Amino acid sequence: MVDKDYSLERRLTYDGVVHHPLGGGSYVFQRNYVEYLARNISKQNLRISIGAQPNSSPHFGTLVVFNLAYALGKKISRGTIKPEIFFEIIDTAPSESVEIGGIDYQISLRYSNVANSCLGDYFELLDLLNSFSGISYTSRKQRDFNSEPEIPKILKNIVQNRDLIAPIIDPQNGLLRMRVACSDCGLTDKKGINTKYYDDRIESYCPEHKWFETYFEGESEKFEYNTPLRNLIRGIVYTRDNQNKEVPFEWLRVTGSDYAGYYQEQLLYKTASLLGISAHELPTIVYAPLVVDWSGAKLSKSLYLKQNAYKNLPQYLVNYKKFRDELGEKGAKKMFEEVSLWLEEPYRLFRDYSVYYFLEIFKND
Repeated sequence: MVDKDYSLERRLTYDGVVHHPLGGGSYVFQRNYVEYLARNISKQNLRISIGAQPNSSPHFGTLVVFNLAYALGKKISRGTIKPEIFFEIIDTAPSESVEIGGIDYQISLRYSNVANSCLGDYFELLDLLNSFSGISYTSRKQRDFNSEPEIPKILKNIVQNRDLIAPIIDPQNGLLRMRVACSDCGLTDKKGINTKYYDDRIESYCPEHKWFETYFEGESEKFEYNTPLRNLIRGIVYTRDNQNKEVPFEWLRVTGSDYAGYYQEQLLYKTASLLGISAHELPTIVYAPLVVDWSGAKLSKSLYLKQNAYKNLPQYLVNYKKFRDELGEKGAKKMFEEVSLWLEEPYRLFRDYSVYYFLEIFKND
């Protein structure tokens, strides 16, 4: 166990030599990774999907993901593929939580308007990366995503198979975590404790305004999901678009590698197969390296926001606003060039990076 005597100064010593030992993905894709991705894209127009919960300025991990998406777009556009970045705004994520009668309720970012107050930094970052790469972007909020024509059918299928899906999506409680906010006060049964499911609707309970119904058809824009369920639904929507020859674009996702491995294997590929979609049909996911602290744990936005962590680190390693203020466009350009190198030399991509690696990159800025 590490001593918690914070009165002692700790210093990490390192030689500054960066090693890239090959193994797993870095062994298979030592070179020509983007060319491999391009060969598996069947349509000329490509949407590179990224997502974030806008409850603060973009944290450093989000900067890495967004930079990787734009770097990929720039590199893959050298061929015949025409990419754009597609920013999925997760404004249904929790903004506030309260316990009433032993049940956890939440108010979402969109209801509290926190999302709108934070989105300026995201769009500023997207505009900056557009200037570096020449790749345009589009964005949408969850109301628009849930208005996709396939959504009602997908929700019905999930509800009808909830006895199979829920224990995987929520292994602790076996709950589906599909929810709708009360239209009067915005409260949502976060875990779906009281939610009732029917073939064409769900019935939700508000402690203030009591029971209300929401139908899949005609009201799908109101639905909210926890992260694993949203990941599954998004994967299915993207798959349907990729398979539909009438849809003029194809999807590819870029996300953090904390969602790789066992997470996707269990919560996406297994659940999708139970709903009739084979793993090979799902869109390709490109994983961005994690940025980790001295102990090997990922830099966490929630720890920063809730527990005021990382006081010992330069604040530009915490979020975009501080990064912009301290390092400016020169620092942002240097980061884009660094992440672009991971695609030029893909053995650099399939690994994590310590905060101290980035300290070395920016030490003279």
